[in-house]
Amino acid sequence: MLLGRCNRNRLTIIAVTMLAVCAAASIFTLTLYPDRPWWLSVSIGSASGVLIGTPLVLWLLLGVDTPLGRRLKRLPLILYLVLNAVVMTVILMTGHFAAYHLIWPNEHNRTFLDDPDLPASMFFSVSLVTAISVAVELRRLIGPGVFGAVLAGSYRHPRAERRIFLMLDLVGSTGMAERLGPDRFLAFLDRWIHALTEPLLAYDGQIYRYVGDEVILTWEWTADAPSRALAFAIEADKAVADAAASWQRDFGIVPRMRLALHGGPVVAGEIGDVKREITFLGDTLNTAARIAQQARHHEALVIASAEVIEGMTLPASLVSHPLGPVQLRGKAEPIPLVCLAPGAIDARAHAS
Repeated sequence: MLLGRCNRNRLTIIAVTMLAVCAAASIFTLTLYPDRPWWLSVSIGSASGVLIGTPLVLWLLLGVDTPLGRRLKRLPLILYLVLNAVVMTVILMTGHFAAYHLIWPNEHNRTFLDDPDLPASMFFSVSLVTAISVAVELRRLIGPGVFGAVLAGSYRHPRAERRIFLMLDLVGSTGMAERLGPDRFLAFLDRWIHALTEPLLAYDGQIYRYVGDEVILTWEWTADAPSRALAFAIEADKAVADAAASWQRDFGIVPRMRLALHGGPVVAGEIGDVKREITFLGDTLNTAARIAQQARHHEALVIASAEVIEGMTLPASLVSHPLGPVQLRGKAEPIPLVCLAPGAIDARAHAS
């Protein structure tokens, strides 16, 4: 089910991108050959867009997850950009060669390299690929759930929202850092965050911020947002557990997480000049941080505010144990909290 949701998300992105590529290719062909029937130019442009664009789009969107893509990502940025451009150029030239001989009318029996329209076609293709590459990298930098909102300018001015926040923290991270050393601990953190990617995409979460060894995720508070947040927590915990052997082999440690779930009103908007980012402000985040501190004293997968999970049907794999009203540091009034964990819960305090 998890892979199915991830694949649907990826297929949607690929399909939308390919539609844009085919539309752009059709417009280019209509412009390049205005004397041909429009339906012929659209057909040739669309077919060429599919033939040339499909391998390029698949590389841009999925290539980073291939063995070659992962090796390239580990290189210095300038070298990665150069080699990635080489890979895309090879794919682009191969696609153009195939499209020229399989799709494009060749009234003058020219070879591929003798085609007078080749420079214009290559310039168009390179420009389109560059635009898609920039969009893909910006989406990865900003985050998939926020990219569209940034393009639309949704956060140029402050706006009120209701959001759920899930704070993920590594248990015993200080000891891990001392044991592994800074370089290996950074690699450990990077792999842990990569392990969260599939569940995050599957349940439409957004990465709000990395704070040391803590990851803050967020969902817009819709009717099913609490269920998606908890489903993410279960799948993320399972993803780490399923890879326990590789964690033990590579680091000698299997990560354990504690999570805090809370939600409420926030004010969202873009801030900064040299470096801009979207930020969320309000008491909701302060309370979520206090709940995360409280989670250190309980043996549970998630500590949630009762308000967030009120009225929802919990996943069958989770059992709950109400903690009752808890006085959190800096809060005037106690807040009802609930422990959520797979199987039986030991809600007794323990040193973390």
